[in-house]
Amino acid sequence: MKSITLKVLLLTLLVLCGQPSVALGQDAEFVCPEPIQIGFNDWAPYAWIDESGKAVGLDVDMLTLVANNLGCKVEFIPMPVKRAHQMLKVGSLDMMMGASYTSEREQYAYFSESYRDEEVRLFVEAGNTSSITVDKWQDIFSKKLKLLAPSYGWYGQDYLATKDELSRQGLLITSPNATQSVQMLAYKRGDILIGDSVSLPYIANQSEGLILSPLALVVDTNQIHFMISKKADNVALLGKINQAISTLSNHGALARVMMKWQQTSVAKAQESQQKTTPIDGSNGVMNITTDGLIAVTNRPKHYLAE
Repeated sequence: MKSITLKVLLLTLLVLCGQPSVALGQDAEFVCPEPIQIGFNDWAPYAWIDESGKAVGLDVDMLTLVANNLGCKVEFIPMPVKRAHQMLKVGSLDMMMGASYTSEREQYAYFSESYRDEEVRLFVEAGNTSSITVDKWQDIFSKKLKLLAPSYGWYGQDYLATKDELSRQGLLITSPNATQSVQMLAYKRGDILIGDSVSLPYIANQSEGLILSPLALVVDTNQIHFMISKKADNVALLGKINQAISTLSNHGALARVMMKWQQTSVAKAQESQQKTTPIDGSNGVMNITTDGLIAVTNRPKHYLAE
């Protein structure tokens, strides 16, 4: 009799112990029965496709962490940002990453809780911080500085309010993406560059070997969210994502991802600096690059340390 009772108790304990995992599986199946379709554009170090064809980056890591916490699978689909927004509107795409809140976007997408912060800054090529200064937004007008800006992005209320006037005065040069804006700065097509404080220096270093310096003015700070299409019934998914963001934030997991990518950016910048050998030039600094080309600039020798 005792033997039968003991067996019943053991079976009961096994069932009770197994319930959380069963509940989690059922919950994940209810929230995301299919892989979550994520649209993203090439925007290092937040998201891009590596040489093996895999999506990588800070935002990719953060969303993967959230999805794993939910027991959901994700599928990252590279596409132009405008197309991603259109697909989100009609429901053929589930989510986007790295989004700033706007009332226009709220018409077709839910916004998750913030999972990281963003700072928008103005940048110049390192070595130009003494000759180009911007302490307030109106300095761009008074000093007739040509501003380079990717055409699609949020750059704060000052930019939004004066964008048309900047264009009218010939002080705004837009391009399809941050990489082309960086190239224009390298070719002296503009004086200052606006954009994300983490992404722009990374892109400049990787695409053109440029070292950027931020100017004093902080143009804007805002919180960054995941956008979830309203077209499909994604209210349950939104709630679970917010719960996962809260849990991961409280445990420091999201902060560790941010720290990892900040350290990666610093390491790559240092590696780029070590790949050039400065030689005294009559009008500036001559740099022998890794591909054997010699570039002469008017930067002082100490520009890399600024």
